[in-house]
Amino acid sequence: MKREIKIGIFLTIALGIIAAFVFVVGDLGTLFARPGYEILIYFDAATGLEKRTGVRLAGVKIGYVKDIRLKDNQAEVVLSIDPEVEFRTDSQATLAALGLLGEKYIEIVPGTNGPICLPGGSIEVVPAMGLEQLGAELASVSGEIQETSRVLRELLGSADARSNLTLILENMAAFATDLREFSRVNSSAVNEGIQKGSRAVDNFDARVAALSASLEELVVLLRDVVAENRDSVKQNLESIRVLLDKADQSLTTLDETLNKINQGEGTLGRLIQEEGLYEDAQKAVDDVQRAVQPVSSFRAGGALHFNYYTDPEEIKSYLTLTFWPAADKFLLGQVIQDPFLDTFTYSLQGGMRWGSIQARAGVMESKIGGAMDLFAFRDRVRISVELFDINRDVFPHFRIQGSYSPVRYVSLLFGLDDFGLKEKRELFFGLGLII
Repeated sequence: MKREIKIGIFLTIALGIIAAFVFVVGDLGTLFARPGYEILIYFDAATGLEKRTGVRLAGVKIGYVKDIRLKDNQAEVVLSIDPEVEFRTDSQATLAALGLLGEKYIEIVPGTNGPICLPGGSIEVVPAMGLEQLGAELASVSGEIQETSRVLRELLGSADARSNLTLILENMAAFATDLREFSRVNSSAVNEGIQKGSRAVDNFDARVAALSASLEELVVLLRDVVAENRDSVKQNLESIRVLLDKADQSLTTLDETLNKINQGEGTLGRLIQEEGLYEDAQKAVDDVQRAVQPVSSFRAGGALHFNYYTDPEEIKSYLTLTFWPAADKFLLGQVIQDPFLDTFTYSLQGGMRWGSIQARAGVMESKIGGAMDLFAFRDRVRISVELFDINRDVFPHFRIQGSYSPVRYVSLLFGLDDFGLKEKRELFFGLGLII
């Protein structure tokens, strides 16, 4: 046999062996790779997935599909992972492709919290969106768009609907034009109002700061007074201790006296034991109670109010004293520092109260007048309407104001003064300290 024929036969056999390796074994690199550990994943459908398909993590190939088999109506896929690669059990696997129509592979999204996945373990699978599912979703969206188009045609099909829509758009355009014109005409007035409000807030802050400084000075003064009189306080405490000892002795004596009374000894004992004497004493006590009742129901109170007027930026101060000789009758006196008159005025009023309504009349800011008050929420809210200076040439002086007491000794005030005359109408708000 010629030498050339022998060479040809040898090359043909070698090429056949190589072709057998390529078609039967597949990826020749897997034959020489170090053996990896196996991980199991389960797909509902493994369409397009073949043995020797690559497995990637962060785009880097870390293994391949070793086997695909059917188990419990699912595709059980055995992955062979390189021994130096580790990932956690909360990682997820999904079926991906290189490009729209490129080679399919399995992509592993690494987890962060689970333990390290051991050989023979399993991880969760995230279903991939295939072309068939994408087509179904696009068909569903197309159907919804067609339905929306049909509804719009039905709504705008009639001439009345189209005319109504046109009218709405015209009205919106007219409103926008009016709003733009209003803004152009009144921009200066709005800016001026904002600036006045800002100045009023600044002035109020300054007044509050001054009041805070005065209160701090008062606290320092009280601290100094206490320090200077510490010895006197100690002496007073010692005197109180002596008085308590005497009170204890008096209680002991009182207990002995009560025992004697219970036994009928002495005048008081006979009074208790004899019913006639007790009834006479009870009548005498009732007569004394009726005589002293007006005195026992007497009470008094006071308040200091500061009203801040926004436009002239002035503060009007009120010192109020109230006396209640009876539960439903009262007498009210006031001294007012009026910055508009640059002098002091006074008020002296008498009134009565019926439930949540109160009426008062007399001298109000050195003028004759009267008022009605309405109380609510356990007297924490008060609304007052006042009328005075009735003989004024133009119009009587009307004032309405309200107050709210968030705590027992502090009230917040607001109101409208002289609202009957536009040129004198003033808005005010203020702070009250209840004594």
